[in-house]
Amino acid sequence: MKVMFRGIAMLCVLQLLFFTGTAHSQERDSATVGNHKILYGLQVGVTINTVDLYNTSGGVAHALEEGNHTIHVPGFRFAVIGEIPLNRNFSLRAMPGVSLFKSNWEPGNVSVPTSPSTDYKVESVCGELPVDVKFIAIRWGHLEPYLVSGLSYRFDFASLRNDSDDGSIQSLNAHDISFSFGCGLDWYTRYLKLGVEFKASLGLLPPHTSGGDHTNPFYFHNSNSFYIGLNIEA
Repeated sequence: MKVMFRGIAMLCVLQLLFFTGTAHSQERDSATVGNHKILYGLQVGVTINTVDLYNTSGGVAHALEEGNHTIHVPGFRFAVIGEIPLNRNFSLRAMPGVSLFKSNWEPGNVSVPTSPSTDYKVESVCGELPVDVKFIAIRWGHLEPYLVSGLSYRFDFASLRNDSDDGSIQSLNAHDISFSFGCGLDWYTRYLKLGVEFKASLGLLPPHTSGGDHTNPFYFHNSNSFYIGLNIEA
């Protein structure tokens, strides 16, 4: 898992270096970043992930009916940005990146078999590809508030792992599609555009609870997430 994460991080760094070099080679027909035909950059943010918990019986996952059946797990996200302004009010944006979160969970008051004093692990490393439409209504000097909405595809690399550890919780869905919406505020300088963004992401695919392949005592499904990110574009 560490090797996989390092590989993903290196890929993002290489993408960022490529985007940065391309951005500097753009036509200098404009003195400010606001007139660039394509904007490149990066986003670093923190997330809160809503995780629904399930227990298994006969290879099938069942939702917990009592106890801690939903928890909120903090995480981290890193992404590169590619943004194409379509006109004065709209732009198209892609933000491929990596998100990860990890936490321990205690079953508490649940009527299913558990191992005594076991810390069950809730963890995930996901590759994400959000594609958004950005709407800018007005601009106040160097400040530009906006709304954003779109779809995101996510692949959970943890689903590839064959882990026999009884304390681990595997993701129910290797693939997921989510609908996202949010708002943000950009601040234009001469050569950079800085921004802060709040966003909610709602999972559209149901958990894969059947199939007879659930062998660990508990499983999780990451249904929704919320994050705040800092953007830098050029």
